[in-house]
Amino acid sequence: MIHKTLFTLCVVVLLVFCGCGLNETVTQKEKISYLNFTGETLGAIVHIDDLASFVLGNEKNTLYEISSGTHHVIVVKDGTEVVNRKILLGSGSAKEIRIP
Repeated sequence: MIHKTLFTLCVVVLLVFCGCGLNETVTQKEKISYLNFTGETLGAIVHIDDLASFVLGNEKNTLYEISSGTHHVIVVKDGTEVVNRKILLGSGSAKEIRIP
């Protein structure tokens, strides 16, 4: 009986000490998201939050990098506001914004 108890105690102590060497790694996704403007993009002016605005060309499938989180996107074309949205972007995600 004493040998059985001593053996069980040794196994428990061994497991406790072996478990202390366990290494874990944490993988974080990139904190960048993407916007893809589609539709009638030629000459449209894009305003994102309080950042500098930029003019879209006629490129297709161009992804614009933006930080993850909530953003206010306004698109003006020919002097008319055609898009006014608040969007939430997750890490590594892409959002398509269609311009009429």
